[in-house]
Amino acid sequence: MEAPRRELHLFFAEENSSAAVLYRAKNSLYRLIAWDTDGDKFVPGQWVKTRVFETACALSPDGKYFIYSAMHRGTPDVFTALSIAPYFTALEFRTGLLDLEAGGYFLDPETLTFRHSMSDAGVIELSCGLKQDTMRKNWFHCINHKYAGISYESQAVLRKEVEEKRGKISSLLECYECSGARLFRKTAVGRELLLDCSSMQFEAIEAPYAGVFRSGSLSD
Repeated sequence: MEAPRRELHLFFAEENSSAAVLYRAKNSLYRLIAWDTDGDKFVPGQWVKTRVFETACALSPDGKYFIYSAMHRGTPDVFTALSIAPYFTALEFRTGLLDLEAGGYFLDPETLTFRHSMSDAGVIELSCGLKQDTMRKNWFHCINHKYAGISYESQAVLRKEVEEKRGKISSLLECYECSGARLFRKTAVGRELLLDCSSMQFEAIEAPYAGVFRSGSLSD
């Protein structure tokens, strides 16, 4: 039998030393791990039993919140959720989405934007206490640049800026290397192993906060 393809995806907070590691143990099993890069302290969090779309995830600038999109298990739908890292339990949850509607990112520590809610409604208050900016301009980086009214070159700049806002901070990503389930720091003399997730086994973990109600569970 072919071994599962294991992957690590890194997200860094812009304002402090917080980071998040999204561990793909296999196609429909992921774990979120909190990481303090100041001292390399790791706190393993919840597992989720579904396909997570890594390119639609984001960490807030303060490292507290995590946005992710995934398949709604048992349905053909995609959902987008907001959680507190390193947990998947949703504070905000929207399902019934298409692939192209998935994702979100943070404009600042208190304001986020979801792709599925593009409109001209402006800023609205969410039940979790954060704000949601629904303006279409927040998604000009991923729609047809002619429809957005910007040049191809300007869109490329926007795309890079949004990647940084998702937590994919290039200057920090360059300091590390991921190989399967292992995370290394690059050093002048080679690689230093920081984290090895290969021996982790699924366990049901309850988030220390109440999430929104929805039918079914993705972590059972």
